Amino acid sequence: MYLLHSDFDSLDDSLQEWIYKEYSKLIYQDIYFMFQNHELAEDVVQDSFLKVITKAPYLKENSNIKAWLRTVARNTAYDLYKKGKKYCHFTQAKVVINIDTHGSVSDVANLVENHIRNELLYETLNGLNKKYRTFLILFYIQKKSYRDIADAQCISEQAVAQLLSRARKKLFYSFSKVWDK
Repeated sequence: MYLLHSDFDSLDDSLQEWIYKEYSKLIYQDIYFMFQNHELAEDVVQDSFLKVITKAPYLKENSNIKAWLRTVARNTAYDLYKKGKKYCHFTQAKVVINIDTHGSVSDVANLVENHIRNELLYETLNGLNKKYRTFLILFYIQKKSYRDIADAQCISEQAVAQLLSRARKKLFYSFSKVWDK
């Protein structure tokens, strides 16, 4: 991460590419989880990377860079969401259709509650350790089978099942604490 504090344009092309790939590895899954769309996640990663390389030289040396990188990416994703891009998986048109079709206050309240719950769930998922978060994303978001996950992680299917079970319990416990407040 020290490399982000130097002049990015003056770095070797291969080093620039390596920095981008490392940034993408760190950010992509979080953004994919938000939008459920590979192309949109890539757009956010690229846009946020451009913001990062322009602002990073002005950061304090002792700042938490990983947290800052995730915050920049998440805010970029929120900005894109607010702009109402046509390919967001939760578009404003759906909300309008639901309100016009049903017209009741309880439907609107349910939509708002679901949106808030999903945001809290996303934040809770990001708070889990990386191993649990990765397994949950692979299984539930990317719809990978136990076998595919086991092969990719070089572990047994039984170990995948055990890790997913622990990850679900941890997510449930953490989310319940936040949701019940």
